[in-house]
Amino acid sequence: METFGRRLIRAFWFTLAVLFLIESWLWDNVKIALVRLAGALGLKEIETRLREFIAGLSPLATLAVFALPAITIFPLKLLAVAAIAHGHVIAGLSVILAAKTLALGVTSFLFDASREKLLQIGWFETLYETMLRVSRWAHERVEPLEQQIREAKKFLKAKLARALGEEGGSLFLRKLALLRALVRRRGAA
Repeated sequence: METFGRRLIRAFWFTLAVLFLIESWLWDNVKIALVRLAGALGLKEIETRLREFIAGLSPLATLAVFALPAITIFPLKLLAVAAIAHGHVIAGLSVILAAKTLALGVTSFLFDASREKLLQIGWFETLYETMLRVSRWAHERVEPLEQQIREAKKFLKAKLARALGEEGGSLFLRKLALLRALVRRRGAA
């Protein structure tokens, strides 16, 4: 039998793995959103210029450019903490969340643009490889739960299909549409 302490430790590591995967998901998706936004605003040439600028830098200068988003949001975080301390909790948390999200997206884009140069720095390459190992570890921790969710979804889908029958699904949707139309007519009258 597993002790309470062991379950607590396992829950801690599982939570840490989930948080890491959420951060990874944000890393990928916020970057995509920012690139799309830049394209929609007609700022696509900035991406090209930035990539060309980074290509001309040394690895250490590239590291400075890569660290810039994290450094620039630090004062915003301090202001947000001050706002929270003065009772403006929602405003402060909103600023922290917005600044963190924006910096994450920009940092992710910068990493894509400067990966080769950054990996020329020994300790950075070691850090990057460590992050890849942590990512694999996090996926291993969360995979059993993901599998259980997939199986439960499949089970519920099959059960619903059996309950409604082969034609039942479309019949159910037709009856729902008919009911909606009836309610709308009564509301309009």
